[in-house]
Amino acid sequence: MTSEALEREAGLDRYELARQFRRLVGTSPYRYLVMRRLDAVRDAIQMGESLADAAIDSGFADQAHMTRHFKKAFGVTPGKWLTLSNAG
Repeated sequence: MTSEALEREAGLDRYELARQFRRLVGTSPYRYLVMRRLDAVRDAIQMGESLADAAIDSGFADQAHMTRHFKKAFGVTPGKWLTLSNAG
């Protein structure tokens, strides 16, 4: 869903929509979307999907784009995260 569609559905401009979203959810709409995509990436790579396929299937432009967001959010690369999660 695009931000324009959300704005139309809610009947709010983008700034008011972002303020109300942040108040309700605790983060920006964009950050929320990125985190949901990263959740999908973690599920996919844990199920054995390649990093490149997991990135594309989750809505990232490419594996490097996904890896930058993943490392920023979780402090490790997706490959390292998979190794650690399988070891635990």
